[in-house]
Amino acid sequence: MDLITGTSINRAEEDDIESNKESEKSLTDGTTESSRGSSVSAFRRIIPQVIATTVQSLLLLALGMMVACSTVIIAALHRPGSELPINDSQASWFAGILLICQPIGSIMSGILQEWCGRKKCMLFVNIPQIVGWYLIYRAESVDSLLVAASLLGMSIGFMEAPTLSYVGEIAQPHLRGTLASFTGTYVSAGFFVMYLLGTVATWRTTALISCAVPVLSFLCILMIPDSPIWLLNKGRKLEAEKSLCWLRGWVTPQEIEREFASMTRYCEEAKKAYHLQRTSNSTPYTLVSSSPDVITSESRLGRFFRDLIRPEIMRPLRLVVSYFFFFHCSSLSGFRPYMVNTFTELKTPIDPHFMTIISSICQLTGGFLCMALVHKTGKRVLSLVSMSACVIACFSIGAYMLLHKFQYIHQPWIPTILFICLFFFTNVGISPIPWTLLAEVFPTRGRGIGGGLSAACYYIEFFLVSKTFLQLQSVLQFYGVCFFYGGLGVVGIIYLYFCLPETEGKRLDEVEKFFKSNNERHSKY
Repeated sequence: MDLITGTSINRAEEDDIESNKESEKSLTDGTTESSRGSSVSAFRRIIPQVIATTVQSLLLLALGMMVACSTVIIAALHRPGSELPINDSQASWFAGILLICQPIGSIMSGILQEWCGRKKCMLFVNIPQIVGWYLIYRAESVDSLLVAASLLGMSIGFMEAPTLSYVGEIAQPHLRGTLASFTGTYVSAGFFVMYLLGTVATWRTTALISCAVPVLSFLCILMIPDSPIWLLNKGRKLEAEKSLCWLRGWVTPQEIEREFASMTRYCEEAKKAYHLQRTSNSTPYTLVSSSPDVITSESRLGRFFRDLIRPEIMRPLRLVVSYFFFFHCSSLSGFRPYMVNTFTELKTPIDPHFMTIISSICQLTGGFLCMALVHKTGKRVLSLVSMSACVIACFSIGAYMLLHKFQYIHQPWIPTILFICLFFFTNVGISPIPWTLLAEVFPTRGRGIGGGLSAACYYIEFFLVSKTFLQLQSVLQFYGVCFFYGGLGVVGIIYLYFCLPETEGKRLDEVEKFFKSNNERHSKY
């Protein structure tokens, strides 16, 4: 395997790489030197990875609560007689500003996490969350709510790239898909908690209770190690070894010797490849450096833009951003902030506030099913099945609403069941899987940048569909909106079929090689 096109390497380097491949393959199969010798059980190796993933997923629990808070607060204030009444425009801005401020946090995170690490970023992001929730609790004006929403929006953006990068870098390949899907269930759990609190408590009390989540998250994250790959990239080899020992079952360095040597060799070869690339303008990139400090004379901002425009970054970025766009279309995510009002207008047989709880339960159930199936079926199959089911639900809801308008049918249970199916199938695949891809498709050097920009694009798209939902509905009616987004969902199915590779169970270097190659772009693995 050539590290740089047109550059030959000696036999010793080839032997090192072959050894690296063998070692990586053993990791893919879930085996290590220690497991072959039965000195460390598979269960013991898995437990610390699950603990670390669970702890950092508290941030994603908070993320779900922050995204869902607009539904609770708009439902409480967007009505006559509320203590802090808001009109349609203010409601749409409150829902939108939470999303449009997210890219600021994403871009900051994409740059800073390469400098200060995944763990410090995950610790820092809890501070603006606490301030934002407290401002909502004490809000006496719409302006206060908008300032709080801005802080929460930036927090959402700041947390996503480091959390997903962290999971991708600490997990063994055969566990990575399952653990990444597991983190997605925490987002759904956050929706459930927020909707439940919004049903049993006032919006102010809900905001005050929500402050407890970032406090708990901060304390728990203090107890888990940083990413061993990031530590190696910063030259902190001893700390990286201790981190990997912790993550593989609190073992001795001898137990992880081969895996750590493989990890170290990969980082060193990546640094060498990047250095050689910088000294030859005619040599294209084919392996990305893991270290942001290889060329000290170049500014961080310069390296940021140089990394961004490389094909290894742009190709997966285009894939993930497109996936997010079609997700928003086929899942009708634009109506989520106005869910209570929409269900009230539809006269569903279930209380609209309770419907929000049902929606979160459906999402949580779908997330668990995704976690159970993703390793067996792969991400391609789940994505295609999930998006197809959502498109069918969109068209069905639109058809019912059209027939209902002309009084051909009046069965309120039909749209209720269809919406439940939409919520469920959204989280079976197309909601958690693109976030899982963020931990896999970007190279080590570009993971922070690519993840941050992808998350930023997700929320820009979310902002656009939610901000324009009411206007689009006034022009096309609700059934027209369903047909419009359902049609875009059909385009999304075609796009994913031809462009989404299968990454489940693949080593990160295999995935990286696929996106580097100009040949056989149609390959599905």
